[in-house]
Formats: sequence, C-alpha cells, structure tokens
Amino acid sequence: MEQKRSRKAFHTIPFVWNKTLWAMTFMVFGLWFGLSGFFLYKVFTEANTAENLVSLIGLNLVFLPMMILCEGLAPQRLEIGDDRIVILRRYKSVVLNREEIKSIEFLPKIAFRGAIRTMGVGGFFGYFGQYYAPALGSFTLYATSFENLYLIKMWNGKSIVISCAEPDKIEQFIEQ
Repeated sequence: MEQKRSRKAFHTIPFVWNKTLWAMTFMVFGLWFGLSGFFLYKVFTEANTAENLVSLIGLNLVFLPMMILCEGLAPQRLEIGDDRIVILRRYKSVVLNREEIKSIEFLPKIAFRGAIRTMGVGGFFGYFGQYYAPALGSFTLYATSFENLYLIKMWNGKSIVISCAEPDKIEQFIEQ
C-alpha cells in the first residue's frame, strides 16, 4: 500500500528590486567595467605598462570577489510555509521557524528614519546586513525595496526586517 506524503503548502515570492537598487547595481558594474577598460587601454597603448597592469589586476582582485560575495548573500526569494519563513540566498539561506518567532508586524517607512548600516550592503544586489535605527534598535535587514517591510522579532532577542512583494502571504502566515 502506497502512503501519501502530506506536503505542507508554501509560497515562493521573489524579492522585487526597486529602481534605486537597479541603478546602484548598474553603477557599480559600470564603474568596474569602465575602470577595467581604462586600464586595459593604457596597458595596450603605453610603453611602460607594469603599473597599469598591476592596477588592472588589483582592481579585479577587489571587485570580482566583492561582486560574487554580494550576489551570493543577497536575498533572492522568500519562501513562506505553514511552519517557517525562509530567505533564500545562493549561499546559506536563512530559516525562521514559527516556534522561534515571537511576533511579526508591518513597518511603516518612517521606522527607518535615521537608520545606519553597521555592517552589510546598501544597494548592490540588495539591502542586507546589520543595521541600526533609533525606532527599531539593531536589526538584520533582507530587502530589495523599502515597500511592504515586516519586522520579525525572535524569541532570542534578534530582530529581522524583510521586504515582501506579496504582503498577503505574510498576513496569512501571521493569521495561522
């Protein structure tokens, strides 16, 4: 006799980029591409190319790992299930189990007034890392827009802020 597995329902929601995020990411890529092109041009057109070659290699030794790391840690999708919320990233997704969550509340934009980034990324592939705001205290942010933000307070005292392109899915999770 074949047993049916009970699958719990979940919703996968992409993190939708705002215009500022697109512009910031495009500008960083443009800066890298432009500087690389400039140093390549100088390597092939000048007689003394050693310092230009070192500059080109140094630039790429900084930019390439930074871009790979930021892209890998940036929030890609949000998975909301019956018993957990998962922030999917290329490297190490973040799992928030229902029993670890103390509360979830909608955040107005005004809650971010005076916020500062203490460690993380503020506009290259997303907004993620450690932040501080006078109204919220210290928190971890996983967002790609400042629309539909939710504050998740954990029983261990940590606070996590996420953006959600489909707020009705978070509301369903809260109501369960």
